[in-house]
Amino acid sequence: MTNANTQQLLLELQAIMIKTEISKKDLADKLNITQSALSSRFNQKNISIDTLLELCKAIGVNMNVDFSLNDTK
Repeated sequence: MTNANTQQLLLELQAIMIKTEISKKDLADKLNITQSALSSRFNQKNISIDTLLELCKAIGVNMNVDFSLNDTK
């Protein structure tokens, strides 16, 4: 995914949850938070890398970040 924003990243995580049959209740339990707190995380406009990493770990996926130079001169 190139130039993804927070909403795109969170939607991708939710799609992975559906594919792997991880419910929001199960994920909230793994994170030791309420389902309401989990919903708040998935509705954030800006999310920290630490929170993304925490979600990824609980879901069982790796997050890769790639930096590249723009082709503008």
